[in-house]
Amino acid sequence: MKILYLCLGLVSLLLCAGCGSSSGGVPGFIPKGGFSNASLNGQYVYQIEGFDFSNPNNIVPYREAGVFTANGNKLITSATDDFSEGTGVLNTVSTGSYSINNDGTGSITFNNALLGPITLEVTMVSASKVYLVEADSAVNAGGIAEKQDLTATAAAPNGTFVFSEHDINFNTAQSSASVGAFTLTGGIASNGNKDVNLGGTLSSLTFTGSFNAPDPTTGRGSGTFTDSALVTSSFNYYIVDANNIRLLAGDTNIVGQGRAELQSATPTFSGSYAFGSKGDTGALGGVNMAGRFTANGGNITAGARDSVQDGGPATNVSFTGTYTQTTNGRAVLSLSTAANSNYVVWMVSPARGLFLVNDPNAVQDGSLDLQQLSTFSNSTMNGQFGFIMDGFDVQSTAKDRVGTLQWDGSGKLILNEFTNTDGTPSTAILSGHYAVSGNGRTGASISNLSSNLIFYLVSGNDAYVVQTDSNVELSGTISKQQ
Repeated sequence: MKILYLCLGLVSLLLCAGCGSSSGGVPGFIPKGGFSNASLNGQYVYQIEGFDFSNPNNIVPYREAGVFTANGNKLITSATDDFSEGTGVLNTVSTGSYSINNDGTGSITFNNALLGPITLEVTMVSASKVYLVEADSAVNAGGIAEKQDLTATAAAPNGTFVFSEHDINFNTAQSSASVGAFTLTGGIASNGNKDVNLGGTLSSLTFTGSFNAPDPTTGRGSGTFTDSALVTSSFNYYIVDANNIRLLAGDTNIVGQGRAELQSATPTFSGSYAFGSKGDTGALGGVNMAGRFTANGGNITAGARDSVQDGGPATNVSFTGTYTQTTNGRAVLSLSTAANSNYVVWMVSPARGLFLVNDPNAVQDGSLDLQQLSTFSNSTMNGQFGFIMDGFDVQSTAKDRVGTLQWDGSGKLILNEFTNTDGTPSTAILSGHYAVSGNGRTGASISNLSSNLIFYLVSGNDAYVVQTDSNVELSGTISKQQ
């Protein structure tokens, strides 16, 4: 399906063992939900990231973003797709079809004449939010689609935005994670400040830039940033709404994507937060992490996190720490852990932030959200949730999961998943159980999949998830269906 552009030479660094799902069934399982083909109706911005395995000797990361329109009756009337494997952005336009089941699961196909058919397996969280993975052979990718506000697409958004971006540079074989903020007025970006972890080395830079006027039909545009190191980068941007922009790196030999979110007037950092992150260590699997902590008066307390780095899990690691914050929303955290101990957070609002980890051994970034409850229990998790997980699993295989999780409020759950494993699709319905701690850390065991699924709850509606089996690098998010 994909055109192979570049060789990255990373195949020998893949993970070599782990735990994965298999087919199975749960007697009496009944999918829940009130979704239908009519639920997917309107224009959506989508963004996915993954790897192209077309040539097993030349594994290439790719990023893809665009805008599609669903007519509420099984047709994709237009799909503008941007695809990058490092030789610039390839833009194509097509049409397609889709099908949505009553539980929100389904599929979307773009009839792309140049790339070949693009098939996405999806799970709808709501009419405005869709989790998706690519289901084509020889590729693995996961991502999200968000319903577009067409009243926001006539011009580039205005305001101060917090952003994050994760790139891979084919010229230097280095990854970079950036997080920061800029002010956008009339298409001109000013007052830009960002922190960058480039191959394990942190620097802080200023930058300016411009956003060209978007296509008013799709909300798709282009722009450039020039930083204080005199590096100019180009990108495509996609307006979801006035508060949310998606980004795709546009330079030759760069593969990357990011997001920008409108910052509130008072981006303070205080409260209890759940977080999730992932990144690169040189191996394709890299590092995946989720956790929680409380921030108050410059101190970090009650920290707990679970991670897998280069196949080695660290479970329920407790930590404390300190932090400082400036008025622009930037907070610097110093934690008591031996690894992954220094964070730079840019707050979008008191309830949300984007961050990177200042670690010489990994290039890692993620997001954090204010926990909405002071204490959690098994009854917090009740209902059907959409989920997305992507990464690497058994014997160096890429694995992406999408589907539903049913929580019964008393410790039992059922997973209904679609899985793409190195381009080979499968489905499974599996049963399991869970236990919620008061701080929101939730351990789950699902038959034939894993005894080490760890969720950190934001609320009874959202959570970060990481799988903490040895030699497995899988993480993602879940959201309660609406």
